[in-house]
Amino acid sequence: MKAKKIFFYISISLSFSLYVNANSDFSDDDTLEQVEVITELERYKATNKLKSDVNLSLLGQQTAFTAPISVVNYNQQAIEQTEARNIVDAIAKMDASVMNFGGETNTLSGIYVRGLQLDARQFSVNGLAGLHSSYNSPLSAVASAQLIKGASTATVGMDPEGSSGASVNIQTKRATDTPINILGMRWYSQDRTQPYFDFGRRFGNNNQWGIRISGLYRDGDTTREQFSERNKEIAIGADYQGDKLRAAIDYMYTKRATKGGRARIQDIQDLDFALATAPDGAINLIPHWSGQTTEDQTVMATFEYDLPHQMILSGGIGHMASKYYGAFGQIRMTDPQTYNIQSMRAMDYKINTTSANLKLHGDFNTHSISHNWNIGWDSVIRTRDFKQSPVIDYKKVTTFRNINIYHPILPSAPTYKALIQSTDEKVQAHSVAFADTVGLFEDVLRLTLGGRYQWIKQTDYQSNIHANSHRFSPMITLAYQPTSDLIWYANYLEDLEPGAVDEDGVMSKPLVSKQIELGVRKNWGEQYTTTFSLYQLSRPGTITSKAANNYPRKAGEQQGKERNRGIEFNLYANLLNGHLRPNLGISYNKGELIDYANYAGQIINGVQVASPRIIAKAGIEWDTPFIQGLTLNSAIQYYGSSYQDYAKKYKFPSYTTVDIGAKYTFKLQQQQFTVKLGVENLFNKNYWQVQRGRYDRSFAVLGMPRTYWANVEFSF
Repeated sequence: MKAKKIFFYISISLSFSLYVNANSDFSDDDTLEQVEVITELERYKATNKLKSDVNLSLLGQQTAFTAPISVVNYNQQAIEQTEARNIVDAIAKMDASVMNFGGETNTLSGIYVRGLQLDARQFSVNGLAGLHSSYNSPLSAVASAQLIKGASTATVGMDPEGSSGASVNIQTKRATDTPINILGMRWYSQDRTQPYFDFGRRFGNNNQWGIRISGLYRDGDTTREQFSERNKEIAIGADYQGDKLRAAIDYMYTKRATKGGRARIQDIQDLDFALATAPDGAINLIPHWSGQTTEDQTVMATFEYDLPHQMILSGGIGHMASKYYGAFGQIRMTDPQTYNIQSMRAMDYKINTTSANLKLHGDFNTHSISHNWNIGWDSVIRTRDFKQSPVIDYKKVTTFRNINIYHPILPSAPTYKALIQSTDEKVQAHSVAFADTVGLFEDVLRLTLGGRYQWIKQTDYQSNIHANSHRFSPMITLAYQPTSDLIWYANYLEDLEPGAVDEDGVMSKPLVSKQIELGVRKNWGEQYTTTFSLYQLSRPGTITSKAANNYPRKAGEQQGKERNRGIEFNLYANLLNGHLRPNLGISYNKGELIDYANYAGQIINGVQVASPRIIAKAGIEWDTPFIQGLTLNSAIQYYGSSYQDYAKKYKFPSYTTVDIGAKYTFKLQQQQFTVKLGVENLFNKNYWQVQRGRYDRSFAVLGMPRTYWANVEFSF
């Protein structure tokens, strides 16, 4: 069956490639080079290959180097060079202010930025909020991934579930003027293969029509015992690039089925002992029959139209239908080396998201002052239909209890009861926004004033409760750019999250996260670029139902806050005439809880759990002089220690992982071949990948063991 599916995908790829070759006119002198997509982070001259343009929605189209906020734009080449199997792992490998959760080790995906969580279902696609994936983070459609660090609701709008601390926007692939013909095969230990393809063509007298088709099929066993996956992705993008009108339609489908995944240790903050030293990463703490399937199907249309008087009208609409089904349980420690598998249940989740926006952009001058203005409307509607079975009573099943973390004997599959409705609701987020960037002294000084007025509506069909709330979020940014190679910037931004709804249908006011940031970026000639930023980001806490029993307050009311103060520094270099490309990133984040309501119902003061103070990442690429076409690379990730409880009684230890790789590119009969080899977690480090939940809950997933991979790619 596996061989048949691989053959099916390759057959589709070859059929398309034969068609486009039959309808294309190539001369013998044509260079069939791999598509040059730009790499690494924020710029700039030091990298000599950059993804400089970023779409900042309310701030308009800008370059990452001159933007008045912290933004990085990872392009296709940068993402592919990590050899990550999903976008959250790829971003986390490259950025020192990012820590991932899920990804390879879980069926829930997202990242932590500046100490706060952002789920993959909150990612935008082509500026349309919430259309990436509900529980996965696929790669096939991704041309670039734009990460805005810090509060961003006023800038890009609000997902129905809110956001705090960051936003991610995915730009989908488009056909280029140079034909794209790529076939490849990846292999990952223990036994996973991944055939993939990527084709693109432009048509018409002026190449105004384009189509891009890419996909992959990954199937097999991972390096963890009894942990396997089957992953399918396909992305189709058609676009029109006219003199005034630019329009596109995208279709994306992804399905990932895992068995033996989601082995997460739950609520470690409640333990009265330290979590044991991490076992061998090849050990699975959850049985193979505990599996989940995530499935997303998305279609969207976007456009831009040039109007008179230097104005541009743009917008889009899209819909994503998502499913998440299977079974999962919670791992709970009973002593440092023993755990139970609790709350085991079957589930069937369905999520539908519809997203739309409309924006008008223009610019004009009043004497010596320039104005760059934007107005916009955004709307996101999400329905949740969750069904799940009653939990298995682990106390009645001996094999679900007293499992040794170093030598687990895992139970056989239970019989689940019928699914029952647990959630049936609709959440809506609608907003209007405006901003004007005023440029003084020939745009040396730029001041942006604006904001977003947000409406939030929630309907619970089970309890027949309807609730709504609203708020205005201001935005202020300032940029001073005395030269083309130096910029100072500052901003005040806010993020919004929906408030809780009580039994009377009253929604509490939205949670408002507030950020203040100062930063500087500098190009040091043609060889070095540095970035430096200081920030403070505070997020309100809320009373839990447990805390409401102890205090004369309603659940959902705001109580206290968590505050993150930090420093971020990055260095990028381009040495030896561009043949040596090192980079370094360091972040320091101090997360504190102030009169904060935790999950246990206590009002506490202390530290954020599972939140490392220091994260450092470094990488290097070297084009060897002794073999033309051979590039060697290595990457190091360091995550500092953190705490499993707010009172700092017990620590999660720090850990370091090292990846190495090599790429060899050569031509054979005018066709380009690329061969890549690599090792992830070179020294087979055993570690806990820590995670932090709402109400200051701490979790941990066992890090993956050493993984070998190989990739052969054919470009023609």
